[in-house]
Amino acid sequence: MDNLIFALHVVFPISFIMVLGYLSRKLGWVTINMLNGLNRFLFRLPLPLLLFKSIYNIDTTHSVFTHEAIAVIALCLIGLTLITIFSALALNLTKIEAPKKAVLVQAWFRGNLILFGLPVVLSMYGENGVGLVSTLLAFIIPLVNILAVLVLELYRGNGSDMKKLLISVLKNPILDGALIAAFFKLTHIELPELILTPLFDIAKTATPMAFIVLGGTLEFSKLRKNTGYILAGSLGRLVVTPAIIIGIALFLGMRGNAIGSLVGTIGAPVAVSSFTMAQEMDADGELAGQIVVSSTVLSILTIFFWVFIFKTLNLL
Repeated sequence: MDNLIFALHVVFPISFIMVLGYLSRKLGWVTINMLNGLNRFLFRLPLPLLLFKSIYNIDTTHSVFTHEAIAVIALCLIGLTLITIFSALALNLTKIEAPKKAVLVQAWFRGNLILFGLPVVLSMYGENGVGLVSTLLAFIIPLVNILAVLVLELYRGNGSDMKKLLISVLKNPILDGALIAAFFKLTHIELPELILTPLFDIAKTATPMAFIVLGGTLEFSKLRKNTGYILAGSLGRLVVTPAIIIGIALFLGMRGNAIGSLVGTIGAPVAVSSFTMAQEMDADGELAGQIVVSSTVLSILTIFFWVFIFKTLNLL
């Protein structure tokens, strides 16, 4: 019951903000054009800054690169990359439109790591147990953003021209935010508070703003036509991907904090930034938003399920 209450505390604020966004459009406070403009702004400034802040502030001092830590990081990096490749290859055998394929592939590997990953691990192990997951996030966040840009660009039709693809990837604002933060993290260069304070203040607006836009652009009347895609994206992210990666981790003998860190990161719902990027990069933004909403709601059950099962089996 405590785990269910925790999950509700994580999901309810997000749901509440999305409802506010939906009501704002219905009441005429905002228009679709305003929301689309806000989404473009999010893509170019607040979300890149949020990613920059997340990586820049990751504390890796509590975790050393033990054999277990290296194994968990390698498993996640290799596992997510292979899942991306195989899901793309499988979808290419279908007649699904390219914009929808891009959204489905992205949903399977791209989780809401900061919003869900860290809180889940904190709830299980406390402050002293987040070292491994913090180190893990430092590697996963850049990877999933690079994969997201590559997938969206490839399904956009830029895959045949490698030079054009590389330029498009490097010009992506969200990826740039991750790479710049990684540069400062690796070089140990610290920016002055005078610069960080306003940048981080803008970053704080990204999550609520993104969920307001997501709620405002939702069209419930269109959910039925995408039901199959929504289920495929949500269950792929919340059940299939965690089952594969955590299953391999258990097979390799990983237990305790390693499994808890994987539950928090690999088991997280689809990232809200996937909706923003899908809209801006010619994928099916409507479907992406629907999968974000459904996976967020369903994560109440799936996170509870993973935690309950692994605690019962004494694997956490």
